[in-house]
Amino acid sequence: MLKSVLKNLLLGLVAVGILAAMSTMALESRLNVHPDELDHVNAGRYFISYWDFPALDDPRLSNTFSNYGVTYLQQLDVVYFFAGKFAKLVSPFIGPDYIALRFFNIFLFAVLMGLFLRLPDNRKIAFLPLFITPQVWYVFSYFNGDAFPLFLSFCMVYAVARLDPPVLPTPTGQPAAKTRLLLILGILLGFICISKQNYYVLAGFTLAFFGVCGLAAHNLKAAAKNAALVFLVAATLFGARWGYNVYVNRTVRPEVPTLNAEKYAIKDYKPSSQEAGTQFWGLRMREQGLTYPQLFSIWTWHIWTFRTSFGVYDYMKIYAPFIYYRYVGYVFWALTGALAVALALHGGSGGIAALLVFLTFAGLTIFQSTWHSWVNDFQAQGRYLFPIGAMAGMTLARFAKAVNRTLPVTGVLAAAMLALSLYSFLWVGLAQIPK
Repeated sequence: MLKSVLKNLLLGLVAVGILAAMSTMALESRLNVHPDELDHVNAGRYFISYWDFPALDDPRLSNTFSNYGVTYLQQLDVVYFFAGKFAKLVSPFIGPDYIALRFFNIFLFAVLMGLFLRLPDNRKIAFLPLFITPQVWYVFSYFNGDAFPLFLSFCMVYAVARLDPPVLPTPTGQPAAKTRLLLILGILLGFICISKQNYYVLAGFTLAFFGVCGLAAHNLKAAAKNAALVFLVAATLFGARWGYNVYVNRTVRPEVPTLNAEKYAIKDYKPSSQEAGTQFWGLRMREQGLTYPQLFSIWTWHIWTFRTSFGVYDYMKIYAPFIYYRYVGYVFWALTGALAVALALHGGSGGIAALLVFLTFAGLTIFQSTWHSWVNDFQAQGRYLFPIGAMAGMTLARFAKAVNRTLPVTGVLAAAMLALSLYSFLWVGLAQIPK
C-alpha cells in the first residue's frame, strides 16, 4: 500500500511539473510564434462573440482566413466552439483572449492527468505516450486544433482501461456501467470524427480493436454487438454535425470556397498561382513532378517528421542539438521494441493480433501523412501522427498484464524518455521561444 501511495505521489508531482511548464509556455510566449496559432485564435474568437456556426459566405468570417485562403470554420471541427465559450468564461480572470484560448488546451491536459492518476496502477501504462514526448506538451501549450482530438482519443484510452478485460467485449446482458462506458466510447469517437480529419484512421483502428478484444475474450459475437453500439452513437453525432453543416451552407454557391481562396490567400497560395504553376514550392508536389520515393530521398520527410514528433518549437525554427534526436531514437525504439516483444510473448493470440492491428493502422497513419505532403502541402510534422499514441494507449490498456511484465526494463526506458523530454521542453523550447 505504501509503495503504491509513494508511486502515485511521484507520478502526481511529475504531472504537476509538466502542467507548470506548459502554463509558463502559454503565459510567456508571444501570440503567433507557434504554428498557425493566429488562424486558430481568430477561429476561436468568432465563438467568443457568436453561438452559430457560419456559412462559407458569411461576412463575419472575413478575419478568420489563413494564408491559404481557407478558414478553420469551414470545416466540421467543433473545438473552436468549445474553446471560444471556455475563453469567454475565463477571460476576466486570465487576461487576453488568446491566453484564455491557450488555457482551454491546458485545462484539457489537466483533465487527462486527473484521469491518469485515477487509473489502477496496473493500467497506468496506457497513458505512457503522453509522457515520452515534449511535442504533446507543446501542442497543449498553445491554441490549435490538434489538442482537442488528442484529448478525446486519450479519454477513449481511459474508457478502455476501465472496461476490465475480459469484460471488453462484454457478454450479452452486460452490466449497466459497462454499457455506459460503451456509449461514452461512441460519443468520444463521434466528437473525434468532427474534430480533425487525420483522426479518421482512429475510427478504423477502433473497429479492428473490437475484433482483437473479441479474439482475446473468445467472444467475437459480443465484440460485434459492442462495436455496433459504439459506431451507431459515433455515426449519429457525425451525421448530426454534417447535416447541420449542409443546412447552414444550403444557399452557398459551389464556387465560393475557390473565390474565398483567391481573395484571401497570399500570392503563392492563390488558386490562380497554382493553376499557373507559380505556387509555393511545397504545394501539390506530385503535380510538380516529384515522385513518392523522392519525398524521402530528396526532402527527407521521415527525418523531419521524427524530429517534429519529439521536440521542435515555434514555426519549426527551434530545435535541440541534433544529437538529442539521436538519443531519443535509441531510447524510443528500445522502449517500443520491449513493449512489442512483451505483447507478442505474453499476450497470447490476442496480443499477437493486437500487435499486427496496431502496426497496420500506425502504418496507415504514417502513409496518410506522407500522401498529404506529396499531393496537397508538404508538412513533415509529427503532430499528424498523434493518433498512433491513442492506438498504442488502447492496446497497452487491453493487454496491460502482458506488457507490465517488462516494467523493470520499460520503466527505466520510459524514465529516460521523460528526462529527455523535460530537457527539450524546458531548456530548448521554453528557453528560446520568443516572449
